[in-house]
Amino acid sequence: MTDFSVINLASIGVGFSIIALGVIYYFLNLEVTRRQRAEVVLRQQTERERLVNQIAQHIRESLELEEVLTTTVAEVREFLQADRVLIYRLWEDGTGSAITETVLPEYTKILGETFPQEVFPREYHQAYSLGKTRAIANVEQADVEPCLADFLKQFGVKAKLVVPILQENRQADKQRDSKTPASPPYLWGLLIAHQCDRTRVWESWEIELMKQLATQVAIAIQQSELYKQLQTLNAELEHRVQQRTQELAKANVSLRAEIAERQRTQAALQALITASPRAIFTLDLEGNVKIWNPAAERMFGWTEAEVINRPNPIFLDDQLEEYNTLQQSILQGTTYTRVELRRFKKDGTAIDIVFSAAPLHDSDDSINGMVAVIADITHQKKQEEQVRLLQSVVVNTNDAVVITEAQPIGEPGPNIIYVNEAFTRITGYSLEEVLGKTPRILQGAKTSRAELDKVWTALSRWETVTVQVINYRKDGSEFWNEFSIVPVADQTGWYTHWISVQRDITGRKRLDEIRMALERERELSVLKTRFFSMASHEFRTPLSTALAAAQLLENCQDEWDNSSKRLRNLQRIQLSVKNMVQILDDILTINRAETGKLEFNPKLLDLEEFCGYFVEEMRLSTDERHTLSFVCQGKAVPALVDERLLRSILSNLLLNAIKYSPQGGNVDLSLEFKSDTVILQVQDQGIGIPLADQKQLFEPFHRGKNVRSIPGTGLGLVVVKKCVDLHQGDINITTEVGIGTTCAIALPLEGKSN
Repeated sequence: MTDFSVINLASIGVGFSIIALGVIYYFLNLEVTRRQRAEVVLRQQTERERLVNQIAQHIRESLELEEVLTTTVAEVREFLQADRVLIYRLWEDGTGSAITETVLPEYTKILGETFPQEVFPREYHQAYSLGKTRAIANVEQADVEPCLADFLKQFGVKAKLVVPILQENRQADKQRDSKTPASPPYLWGLLIAHQCDRTRVWESWEIELMKQLATQVAIAIQQSELYKQLQTLNAELEHRVQQRTQELAKANVSLRAEIAERQRTQAALQALITASPRAIFTLDLEGNVKIWNPAAERMFGWTEAEVINRPNPIFLDDQLEEYNTLQQSILQGTTYTRVELRRFKKDGTAIDIVFSAAPLHDSDDSINGMVAVIADITHQKKQEEQVRLLQSVVVNTNDAVVITEAQPIGEPGPNIIYVNEAFTRITGYSLEEVLGKTPRILQGAKTSRAELDKVWTALSRWETVTVQVINYRKDGSEFWNEFSIVPVADQTGWYTHWISVQRDITGRKRLDEIRMALERERELSVLKTRFFSMASHEFRTPLSTALAAAQLLENCQDEWDNSSKRLRNLQRIQLSVKNMVQILDDILTINRAETGKLEFNPKLLDLEEFCGYFVEEMRLSTDERHTLSFVCQGKAVPALVDERLLRSILSNLLLNAIKYSPQGGNVDLSLEFKSDTVILQVQDQGIGIPLADQKQLFEPFHRGKNVRSIPGTGLGLVVVKKCVDLHQGDINITTEVGIGTTCAIALPLEGKSN
């Protein structure tokens, strides 16, 4: 081979080498590009995965749907470098709204806008429900509905990518059975990306990314809905728990209140049983005592310790067959309200009781014993017997019995509610004729008002009173009625009735009148005898004295010529005449007083001055054996008195004091002024008055047994009494034989009308 050949061969080799190097470079460059593209794809895939994972992580970390959706659209727009990314929510009525949006500032916002059904017709829903996506590179060239194209132009959209947000139709899944085919997923909304500055061909990975993100959004939505459902369920559960807690609290309060009420009821029942005046005991099914109250102890004598958990002692003595039957009947559910029995106390004393009993029930409403309430009616039985006897007496007595309702004084009534047969027999009125009427039907013209006033006074004080009045029968005839009225009270002390026992005493009155007439005739006879005895003695002595003095003056010239003897005899005659005139005045005073003709003419009088002068007059006419004194106590004021009668009072009292003090001594007159009365008191140291004569001090012509030969008429104190009565005063005499007598007269200062 030549050099040229060698050179050519070398040149060929170099050429091949260069070609080989070129081929190698090409393939190397192609591998680098492929690798670079693979790296880009891998990086993009990594970024997509990172984005998807980041959003998934955010969804897992946050339950706030709005925050998740806002973050998703923001990151998608940033990742895709799109102009707008939004989530379009489809509503049940076919309309839709952009609920989340991120958009560059230079483009119109869609957020919050609600769009009509025509923007996304229902006929497209089915395709999207099956997972269809729609990538439009150029809105103007794509087969887009005119309404949608107009809508997109409105917002400057040139390219768009739409991916459905799907949820499983859970409600349909719940309703279908195993043979029913599954329903398509529920189209909740759309995840949409807009390119507004230019047309754009959407890469498959971008579509895949949007689908993955739509799936994550669906998960977030479902998670949010589940969270809301959980919150709702929690709220409902919390509400139910709270409601149940409140119900339990109310139930606890109610239970506590019920327990407290039961405790109060039990305490009240226990207190009632303890305080009950009636015997109360309970028995179990075996007949043993479980409760025995204090009243049972008092009534029967057995203490609680003696009977608790032992057989009932009240019926142990003879085990009455009647009681056994009664007890079995009670334990079978029968209640007895009043069974009268006679039982025996612990000491053997018999008592009458009223036995009431009822069965006791436990919480299961089963009978587990009996309770008995017993009242001691022994006293009531005795009272009933007494009432029966009293009724027999009232019905069969010869005295009229009238029962009326007790009425307060001044009110109508009292009305008659009962009269016995004796009332009908005495008055002629039947029971029907007097029922509801008052006892005034028996009163008439001669019925004493003074006696009836006594009755009303006694009734107003709820006191018993007995009076005698003239009443009238039905036929108008008069009869003397002696009746006693007794107020009757109930157990509380309230007066409810008046019982009047009336007796016809007409016959007795006639006998009394006859007896009184005979008594007056006897007294008159005695009075006449006393008068004639007094007159024969009291008139004969002064007449004899006057006659002897006159005969001396007539027959003895010496007696007449001697002036001193003549004066002494004339004075004896005057004194005798004065004594007789005084006797006659006393008799006339008593007679006028008895017949109501004694004049009473009171006028204001200075008693202190009057008594002082009167005592001075008496001193001049008394002998030296007696000492008269006068004292005045209190503030002296004029008194309304009759001067003539007062002179008669003082004259008789002072003369009696002097006369019945034969041995002399002090005779004291005292005058004491009080607030409305004046006291005149005459005190002597004379013979006094025997006790037997003190009851007859004011009987005419009566004199004490110890006056002996002291002259007197027995009229002085009678005259004094009559004069004091006209002044409506009082006289009080205290005396002791051998010590003296004190006579005190009390007269009203201003007098009283007669």
